[in-house]
Amino acid sequence: MLQAKVISSLEKVMPNSTFDCFEEVKEITAAKGERISFQVPVFNPIVSTRHRTVKFDVALRTKLSKFININKVGYVPSMMPVYLERYSGEYITTDPGYFPDVLYPAKNKKGIETNLYIPTTLWFTIELPKDIEADKYPVCITISEPKSETTIKLRVVINVKNVVVPKSDLCFTQWFHCDSIADYFGVKMMSKKHWRLIERFIEVAAHTGITMILTPLFTPPLDTAVGGERPTMQLVGIEKKGDNYEFDFSLLDKWVEICHKYGIDHFEMSHLFTQWGVAFCPKIVVKVDGKEEKLFGWHVASDSELYYNFLSQFLPALTAHLKELGIADNCYFHISDEPSAAHYENYLKAKNFVTKYLKDFKIMDALSNVEFYDNGLIEYPVCATNHIEPFMERDIKERWCYYCCSQGELVANRFMAMPSYRNRVIGVQMYMNDMYGFLQWGYNFYYSRHAKFKIDPYAITDAAQAFPSGDAFSVYPYENGAVESLR
Repeated sequence: MLQAKVISSLEKVMPNSTFDCFEEVKEITAAKGERISFQVPVFNPIVSTRHRTVKFDVALRTKLSKFININKVGYVPSMMPVYLERYSGEYITTDPGYFPDVLYPAKNKKGIETNLYIPTTLWFTIELPKDIEADKYPVCITISEPKSETTIKLRVVINVKNVVVPKSDLCFTQWFHCDSIADYFGVKMMSKKHWRLIERFIEVAAHTGITMILTPLFTPPLDTAVGGERPTMQLVGIEKKGDNYEFDFSLLDKWVEICHKYGIDHFEMSHLFTQWGVAFCPKIVVKVDGKEEKLFGWHVASDSELYYNFLSQFLPALTAHLKELGIADNCYFHISDEPSAAHYENYLKAKNFVTKYLKDFKIMDALSNVEFYDNGLIEYPVCATNHIEPFMERDIKERWCYYCCSQGELVANRFMAMPSYRNRVIGVQMYMNDMYGFLQWGYNFYYSRHAKFKIDPYAITDAAQAFPSGDAFSVYPYENGAVESLR
């Protein structure tokens, strides 16, 4: 006989979980306009070999039915759940295994399959409208097995209070990797099919709360091996005529239009110099004498006269165009990602050069050394959550923070091996400490470390044993777009 119960969305139903592992949830308090979730794990404890697999149907009875979406939780493998040399705090497990993560659309509420070995978990999401009446709304769920007389009736009450969730004022970015999309789906970069997929991923990004998007003016110089190369994703068309450059911003305009369509209204320009050292130029393709060539990249030093001449023409043209688009006040620029104390001089030189062209714009970068702020190199530091204390002592105009693979000890993160409350608590922490923005590097990074080869995110979740599973992406490619994860 099947077993099922309503449980909190903060639980993780592991493959070896049993029915008695979880406490039943009978009421959920919510505000008007809030998005809430709960789970219903279905267990098949029958041990007969003839009944390893059972199909069941789901029926709903509630006044909230048109606001409810049902997903089926899928399991994915992790060879590296944590860095064994640096982890602490609470983890579900530190052993390799399978973790609940991907939220598959439950297109049909009939014939859902569960088996003897792994629980089948249904994920219910309720998106309450802001004009709903404050009241208690029962949600009645019936799970039935057509081939037997088994029927399970579940009930959870949604207690909607007379308070409206305001629009979030948090600026939230997860780095958007366009090349990952093209490589996974096997489409040509910046083709019509690619642009349709990009739009679907942007739509899901907005639904997950993203309000700022990494904008690939040029192929972003991020997570790329020195001397390596990622597929060209460049929104700016460039033609060189002698020592002068001409710029075409039509694809940038298209990008901004799509983002605005889904409510994303902040834009971070891709980094102007390479990661981890500020030593070289990003990959930039330029038309020279009618032919496209890689004019800038690892072969050109960051402080070369050629690149400085380019930036002296490009930045004024770009900033003027951003002002024409009416988005200048919501645009941020990057120098280089995660500079350390060893890169201080390189960063200072690069910052001093571009500042004269970016006086009306904000410059932000992820870093851990507060000296960059103290010495005036960066006005909008994005500090790692495990190095945040000295930044909190400063009077910073906009407080930004980030986490990545290195924040696995005693701080919040989104690794699959962490319980969900360790993921979700970051919102409470940012609210209580008046943070302006949050950054995370991997919305959809479907590559190995340094982008040496592409991976299937359903089979490899740790960038080929480089980062703890969950660090590199939080959505999965699916059909003609993306689906969310429970993180």
